[in-house]
Amino acid sequence: MLKTGNRWLVPGLALLILLSVTQIGIAANEPPVTLFINPNPSPEYRVDVWVDRGQGAIYYPGDSIDVYYKATKDSYVYILNIDAANRSRWLLPSQWFPSNYVKADRTYVLPNMRVEAPSGTEQLFVFASTEPLSLPYLEDSLRSGKDLSFIEGEANFVLGAIQAKIKIAPQRNWVSSSTYFYVSTQYAIPIPKPIPIKPPLPQPPVTRYARMDVSTKPSRARVFLDGVDRGISPVSIKDLTLGAHEITVVLPGYYTYTRKFDVKHIQTHRLTATLKQIK
Repeated sequence: MLKTGNRWLVPGLALLILLSVTQIGIAANEPPVTLFINPNPSPEYRVDVWVDRGQGAIYYPGDSIDVYYKATKDSYVYILNIDAANRSRWLLPSQWFPSNYVKADRTYVLPNMRVEAPSGTEQLFVFASTEPLSLPYLEDSLRSGKDLSFIEGEANFVLGAIQAKIKIAPQRNWVSSSTYFYVSTQYAIPIPKPIPIKPPLPQPPVTRYARMDVSTKPSRARVFLDGVDRGISPVSIKDLTLGAHEITVVLPGYYTYTRKFDVKHIQTHRLTATLKQIK
């Protein structure tokens, strides 16, 4: 069942008949209920109706729905709503949408209609006529002070009365068509897609260093580690890697001091180089 969402007035409106069945069919099959269709319409005269989500779409109670319609001739058009409880009411014309005259090849919309229970298949039938139709129960709907009040009586009798009235008009003067959508009972819970987790990038191994404190007698000698100048003694070498190394100590007036050693543990090593004076 549809309900108006506001009090906007739309200049032209269509006869849409919404038929609800008690069991909702989610499969994309044609609804089993049909209404009389003009068997011999004028080929150049056509009317179309569609909803914003497309034919066969699923709506839920409380959803907003826009109904669009268009005729290929200047026409008078009407809307009737029938729900799964066999209740019927005119949507157009009504107190909120009193004008039902449309211009040719112009698209019109019933905006912000509200979807209501019960659940089931709702069909939209649109009828357009080149002359106004005196259809049953329309005057009561226009005079009603309520928002789209229901018509008394079962929908089958209402449809029979409409059929009897509309068939009086010449066949070339009116056309009809239909669409449908589903009303479901509850929202489907979406299943989240798994997010792929990238494996962590391999981390480079952490380099650990030993330390060597170098002092000389006398002091102020230049110290080299593996041929690289590391400063004036006393000096602390803090980036000593494991493995074989060579310390060289140079001081003018003294013999060069050289010592090879092997670092096997991450710890602080100490070296005191006693230099021999040149005579």
